[in-house]
Formats: sequence, structure tokens, C-alpha cells
Amino acid sequence: MRSVFLAACLGLAGCQASNLGDGLSASNSGVAALGNSTYGNGPVQVTMLLPTDASLRRKAADISDGAKLALDDLGAGQLRIDFQASASTSGQAASKVQAASAAGSKLIIGPATNGEVSRIISGTSLPRPPILALVPNNSAGGTHIWPLYGDAIDSALEGVGVAVAAKQKNIVVVHEAGFPAENLLRLREGIKLKGGTTIGFVPYPASGINLRAAFAKGQLVFAKANTIVLLGGGDAIGEVIDILAAGEFGQSIATAIATSLIPEEIYKRPSAQGLMVAVPSTTDVSVIAERFKAKYGRAPSYDAAIGYDSIAIAAGLVRSAGPDAITVENLTSSQGFRAATGLFRFRPDGRIERRMIVHRIENGSLKIIQEEGEGF
Repeated sequence: MRSVFLAACLGLAGCQASNLGDGLSASNSGVAALGNSTYGNGPVQVTMLLPTDASLRRKAADISDGAKLALDDLGAGQLRIDFQASASTSGQAASKVQAASAAGSKLIIGPATNGEVSRIISGTSLPRPPILALVPNNSAGGTHIWPLYGDAIDSALEGVGVAVAAKQKNIVVVHEAGFPAENLLRLREGIKLKGGTTIGFVPYPASGINLRAAFAKGQLVFAKANTIVLLGGGDAIGEVIDILAAGEFGQSIATAIATSLIPEEIYKRPSAQGLMVAVPSTTDVSVIAERFKAKYGRAPSYDAAIGYDSIAIAAGLVRSAGPDAITVENLTSSQGFRAATGLFRFRPDGRIERRMIVHRIENGSLKIIQEEGEGF
């Protein structure tokens, strides 16, 4: 299966929503909980599991609206979406997957929390439709289940690739204490695949208390590194950057990589100038922006683009190879997909691999130093 470009009606007006997770941070006030419904009347059913939790209602609404727009644009009368809504604490995820499978759904999109994904893993078995979960890469994977969102590790590894290409291969990872061990392992493995070497890990307290003491314990590690990866986006990250930029620790470090976790206000700090940051491409969201705003009265968030892409994947496969084309083999094509959220592919190990645009912080804003690229 060739790489699929899932864009429609090119040449539209520019996008208003450019940040990863716009929908996650948007206000949920006044957003009604979704109910069960069906959209479209095509023969190929796709089931979408969306949350009714108050804190997730904006995300659910954006994903739902993006999915409907994709069906309008690309469905060609072949698809219908069965929206199933429930609270993420209801414990209904596994039973809804079983019901969708029994009803003949070809693809399940959702759920939106890691807890529900875990319940599906423990409460269902194959055969069942492939699942594209509305969660980031750091979720525990299951057989034929893939996340749709990238995460900070993906962001870090894109920056690592640039550093390694510049011969800055000896890498120290500075992270919040308690950062998930499985993600640190994934980062180490990714660094190795990129051609780098992980010299060591230096944890720091998320509270920001006694940061210098925490870094002092990593002096020997810092001394052997020429690249540093900074994991974290909490309250302490600004002070962490200030201390490390001062040169008291890691005098041999020439390259510093932050991640998509750091807040944009950090970009203005003098100490942050020169940091590399990789974020997902949102250039292609412009393809849907004008029509989305005309239909729903607001600009599309990143979550809306995720909803659009989830249906665009199904539509692209069905249109190119028929109603039974939504298979694990086709979903895990090594060439991947290009859509409103950029270039990505689903790996056989249950992860999503998203190409990102690598930037350097200069004068308080992001300057592109490496584009997303044309393929994997």
C-alpha cells in the first residue's frame, strides 16, 4: 500500500490553530456532552468512542466535528460513523468495542484515556477491528491498538536526529523525577536507533526545590556529554533551563534539546535562546480550516485535525482498495500517511511515529531548522 495523501480541496485559507493540543487547553465551559449518534449512511461502519467527561468535552466536540467534516469531504458515500459517548470512568470501553465488532465495524477510533485503553486490552480479544486510540504515544499499547497523538519522546527524538547529524552524539537526559520508566527506555532505544549514545539520566525534583543539588549528582554524566535532552514542562522547567544555560553543569554541552512539553512563554527567556524544539506540523491543517470554520463557526484545533485524519485514513483506504481495505497490514504501511496533522505511520509495535518540524528558539520565537520531510 502506497503512502496516502489525505488532503482534499487544496488551496484553502490559512489555519488559525497551530499548536499541539489546542483543543486540550481550550475552555470546556458551555460545551455540551455528546450523545450516541450516527453520521453518514455508507456501508462501511467506523465506530468512534468519545468521552462525556466535563474536562474532555471540548476535545470530544472538536474530534467529532473534524471527523464529520472528513466524511463530508472524503467519504464518497462509502462510510458512516457510529458515535458512542460515555464517561471515561464508566468502564464501558471494552463492551463498546465488543458491540462495535459484533456490528461489523471496520475500524474503532478512541477511546480518549489511557485507563479505557487498558480496559480494552484486558477485556477484549482478537479478532476485533483495529483501534486508533485518541491518546498519546506514552500509553500502554495492545495488539492492533495504536495511539493517534505523538508525545514528548517523539519530539525529543526528532531533535536528537539533528544533533547526531551534527556529530553531537553523546547525550545526557535531564528529566523530572518520576518520569515514566517505559518512556525513558523508549527514549534510550530511540537515541540508539538515531546513532547516538545515552551517557546517562539526571533526574530533578518536579517541585523545583534543590535543583542545583540534583544536578551536582550528575556532574560525571554531564562531563561526558555534548548534547542534553530536557524532558519536562512543569513549573520547574524554566528554572532548570536557567541553571543549565548558565554553564555551571555540563560545560562540554554544545546542543540542548527541549520538547513540545515546554510552555510557549518559556521561549521568551534569555536562557532558552538556542534550544531546539520539535513540534508536529500543522501546515496541512490549512487544508480544512476554511470549511471547518464555515461549518462550525470556529477555527479547527489540533484535536479537530486528529478527528479529521482518523476518518480520512479510513476513507482513503476504502476508496483506494474497497470496503475490506481497513486492515492491520494497510494501516502499518511503512510509507505511512500524510494528512492534516502532517506525516505519520503506525508501527507494528503499537506506536505511532510522527515526523515533526525541528525549530531553534531565537529572539523569543521558533525558527525552522529542519522541515518535516517528504517521507520516512
